Amino acid sequence: MKQSKERRWRIATGDTAEEERLVREIGVYPVVAKLLVNRGLGSVKDAAAFLRGTMDELPDPFGLKGMEKAVATIEEAITNKVPIVVYGDYDVDGITATSLLYRFLKRCEADVTYYIPERQSEGYGLNEEALEHIIERGVGLVVTVDCGISSYDIVEGVRQRLQMIITDHHNAPDQIPRAAAVVNPKQPGCMYEDKNLSGVGVAFKLCQAIWHRRTGLSYREDLDIVALGTIADVVPLVGENRIIVREGLRKMEESPNLGIEALIKVAGLEGRKLNAGHIGFTLAPRLNAAGRVTHATRAVELLTTTDPQAAVAIAEELQATNTERQMIERSIYEEAHRDVLNQGESADKVIVVAGEEWHPGVIGIVASRLVEEFYRPTLVISVHDGVGKGSCRSIENCNIYEALKSAEDLLIQFGGHRQAAGFSIAVENIPALRERLTAYCEEHLSSEDYVPIVDIDALLETEEITVELVDQIETLEPYGMGNSTPVFALPKVTVRDVYLMGQQKNHCKILLDTEGAPLDAIAWQGEAYHREIFPNQTVKMAVTLQKNEWQGRISPQLVIQDISPMERQRARLTENGLREMYLVVKSVFRSATAPRYIVENEVIHHHPANQSDREAILSLDVFKELGILKEETSPDGMMLYRWCHIKEKLELITSLTFLKYSS
Repeated sequence: MKQSKERRWRIATGDTAEEERLVREIGVYPVVAKLLVNRGLGSVKDAAAFLRGTMDELPDPFGLKGMEKAVATIEEAITNKVPIVVYGDYDVDGITATSLLYRFLKRCEADVTYYIPERQSEGYGLNEEALEHIIERGVGLVVTVDCGISSYDIVEGVRQRLQMIITDHHNAPDQIPRAAAVVNPKQPGCMYEDKNLSGVGVAFKLCQAIWHRRTGLSYREDLDIVALGTIADVVPLVGENRIIVREGLRKMEESPNLGIEALIKVAGLEGRKLNAGHIGFTLAPRLNAAGRVTHATRAVELLTTTDPQAAVAIAEELQATNTERQMIERSIYEEAHRDVLNQGESADKVIVVAGEEWHPGVIGIVASRLVEEFYRPTLVISVHDGVGKGSCRSIENCNIYEALKSAEDLLIQFGGHRQAAGFSIAVENIPALRERLTAYCEEHLSSEDYVPIVDIDALLETEEITVELVDQIETLEPYGMGNSTPVFALPKVTVRDVYLMGQQKNHCKILLDTEGAPLDAIAWQGEAYHREIFPNQTVKMAVTLQKNEWQGRISPQLVIQDISPMERQRARLTENGLREMYLVVKSVFRSATAPRYIVENEVIHHHPANQSDREAILSLDVFKELGILKEETSPDGMMLYRWCHIKEKLELITSLTFLKYSS
């Protein structure tokens, strides 16, 4: 089974009348108007609220069903010095929600502690044993965050001995727990307008309500903690979430929480303008690592400490834990990847891989990586004592929850949603599960569904791409679910030059011809393009836009999401062509000012007239394999070739690799 390089472009159609109205009445660039319309923000009111919404415009927290009762119950507990426990979850949403509410109740002088279950032994959400221990400690009130809405039976079991308030954001089941109060925008009968709040978002609304009842003021502390959890939980960054995240990112830069400040430093982000990507891909994984590898309580300690030295120590510990998590993940990924390749055609419809004692805390990440590479619905299973614990990730047109449901007779239990799910299974049933899911995918998916989609917001010409345009587009930040980073198509551009960059030479820079200075386009981890894209080629590209600052100069830069030649260059190596290229290489070395080393492009630009750039590069590959050239990296990161003298005549050795490099 091989990774497919093919991509389908899906170009948004927009609405010209709405776009023109936004340009006229709000004053945005036409491209930005198109982006707003594509996001369902075609009305002037909605677009203005999206671009300019403020904290003062957030909905009243008392609009949430159950909020009045929750506030009254907590206030009574604080007044009567009743011990309170904030009961959270081990992911970043749960960690930040626990930290936020704990810090807030401490500020209100409550007698409060917190509890987060251990991921492997206790699992997600409320559990009876933990609540029994909490009751034994004399606690009178438990407030859940990011969990509890599905725990009807557990709440019933302690209802006569322990007051509970459930705050959650997950979909509500038919039977809501009979707690003292339930606050969840998705529960039946809740008329709150924004249903997209994260767990920490709901906890923040509770803090807002209590603070307003106490002081008459709007509560705006700890927005950096709220933003961190909101981004990490991948909820839509529109409406209330967008405002909270934007203000939280600002607070992270200006006056961050001690723990977040320490985390920013150890993650190498100090002094950077932070965006949602930095949070989701750099900070959040370090907090998540605690829950995956050790215990999430350590992450809560980081966000709640008032000691700067302790914050630094915990942040460094989480950095080390994240490194350990990465090593575990890499090891499992490599083993799973080999298994997928060995399965061959049997993995063409759905990927199912299993391993003894794979760490269950990272199998979801491994599943995501396999989906990214092979674009197949993927199940990664950790086997322990004859039972497999599985994590699923899916592709756009495959509902993995429904797929699991079609095989529920083989499963011990399962749950989840369209794109991600989890399950447990007896190890002897894994082969049958693979067969059942393969049959499900054959019935429900077409061959086209297995081709990754690139969503294109708008078409651009190179002359439209300016720093001013990038500035306008950045008004749509922060990006995330529901407001993804805009992707633009350049339908026909000419390549001026191509070369590798970076310490490991694993990134590719492509210079594009324009009427003025060439445009930089970067393909991160795109070293393969160096053998596929060539100077003077006409290509189509899907890109995102950003600014590049270098030596005080700011210019627009393209980040490549997809690229393909308009016409494929055919390459055919001949023995005579190799000889001619050999003479070119010798000539360049002899004329070089530092004859021991030369830059690759120097050779390519001097190739024989009867060869293409692609043939020239393939010739160099032949010479490297034969030992005529040796590839090295200079101290400044440039790729160089060193000449290696050989005794054999070229005519006698070219045949060794001739067939391999001919096409």
